Amino acid sequence: MERKHSIPPVVYINFALVFVLLVAIFFPEIRSAVTKLFASPKPISASKQSQALQIQSSFRNVYREAQQFVVSIRTKKTEMIFHPYAFGESREDRISSIGSGFIIDERGFVVTNYHVIKNAEIIEIIMSDGRIFPARYVGSHERADIALLKIPSEDKFTPAFLGNSDEIEVGDWAIAVGSPYGLEKTFTVGVVSAKSREDLDETGQTHIQTDTAINPGSSGGPLLNIYGEVVGINRMIRSSSGASAGIGFAIPINYAKRVLRQIEQNVGQNIRPATLGVMATTPLPDHRRSLGIPNDAVGVLVYDIEPNSAAEKGGLRRYDFIEGANGLSVRHINDLREQVGLVGLGGVLRLKILRDTQEMELSIPLVEVTSQKGK
Repeated sequence: MERKHSIPPVVYINFALVFVLLVAIFFPEIRSAVTKLFASPKPISASKQSQALQIQSSFRNVYREAQQFVVSIRTKKTEMIFHPYAFGESREDRISSIGSGFIIDERGFVVTNYHVIKNAEIIEIIMSDGRIFPARYVGSHERADIALLKIPSEDKFTPAFLGNSDEIEVGDWAIAVGSPYGLEKTFTVGVVSAKSREDLDETGQTHIQTDTAINPGSSGGPLLNIYGEVVGINRMIRSSSGASAGIGFAIPINYAKRVLRQIEQNVGQNIRPATLGVMATTPLPDHRRSLGIPNDAVGVLVYDIEPNSAAEKGGLRRYDFIEGANGLSVRHINDLREQVGLVGLGGVLRLKILRDTQEMELSIPLVEVTSQKGK
């Protein structure tokens, strides 16, 4: 019987490799074409894009730092859901929502917005590595819209570095990291659009305006500068659609530091909004002459006081000239409103005033206004 010999597959492979080698040697134009086919050339060389690459590298550095201390805040609360087509029918349902926050202490203290955790029954902190911790409520300041939470763990965490919001300038890079629409660790870049936006809402506090993309879920996350320092806490946006329109606002971190000190002094409490009960304005030259207020004196003049208000009970009078509050200069009425909001209901507001050309100091407890009933 005749025996047939089959050629092993490895022989064919070797022949193919030899053929490719010969083609590469004797036909260099084909070799060049094949090289280009499998290479990934860049349309613009790195040397021409050196400045852009440096900026890109800077953003990457900021993100690497930020993801260590930025967290997501998940809250759950029970709400009554009414049937849209059956009158009177309703049911209770557990509603979840998401916000952002950042670690400020290696022991696991986390800052976020008060409105992120308001009325929450369950608060969870989601770390960048996926770990989930039940959060412990430390305290909050309702008007400042700041809350402090604690991760119940003995682990040491990487905290954010808090910068100086007084040093920012319009045009500076502004970077937000948070969980817009629940998309964790989202990184967006813009600039500081304005430094001290006032009268945005009833808080009276100033805000940093930025065109950095901020959306629902970004609240409570940090606004960073190019050094990776926290210069603000992302709080709200102006938009007709509810999504980012390039107009976002953050609480300056210097103000937030003062609020956090108030929270630390009132652990376990929500510092509620308070009112002083005065109407005040910058005095005109005629007011200064008649009341003996020096022309170079900075402050606001009280021209009316609400009955039974904290101001009246604390001894403030009409035509008092308020120069300072809580050790800080009062340049205009918003400065005074900010300090009242910072102290909160039940706190004591310390005022430096000028009355009948005499300087005085008043300590005014901020109490709830009681209205008088007519006969």
